Amino acid sequence: NCGCTNNMNFRTRYSDIIEEIPDQQRDFERFVPAEGDEDASLFIIGEAPGATEVERGRPFVGRGGNILVDALNAAGVTRRSVYITNLVKVRPEDNRDPYRAEIDAWTPLLHAEIQTVSPDVILTLGRIPMNEMIETDARISDIHGERFDEGRYCVLPTFHPAATLYDRSRLDPFRKDITEAVRW
Repeated sequence: NCGCTNNMNFRTRYSDIIEEIPDQQRDFERFVPAEGDEDASLFIIGEAPGATEVERGRPFVGRGGNILVDALNAAGVTRRSVYITNLVKVRPEDNRDPYRAEIDAWTPLLHAEIQTVSPDVILTLGRIPMNEMIETDARISDIHGERFDEGRYCVLPTFHPAATLYDRSRLDPFRKDITEAVRW
């Protein structure tokens, strides 16, 4: 599945918001839509798509995505039963962190997705989505797995699954956080 149908459905559904994003932030050659169950209780936010995600047109399908899916499966849910998106829908050049302007440009779309799905739990993968969803100066290693009540939903920050590839000591805490988010 190339994700092409999903890409067009997503872009059509949110066309009004996407049209408002400045041209310099919209590059449909590097665009990856969200994917998953729009009735999901678990809403997962990553930072931005990587090269594999752009190539396949789907979020979290690279090495980090495999770790995420394995953790979801171990927690008793499938990829299809959750909603997976990124804070920024266009891959930043040179795999850098998204700039503030990119985050600001795509934030209205993220809020629309949250409103559509109306999840119980938002799981943030990595520091950048965590910082967008909760106000904190804390490091992710200090607060991963903690619940933050944000009114309509709770936010649970955890490590980015790709971080577990570089620091294997984060894999077990990551899996535990996923299980906690699923059980919530």
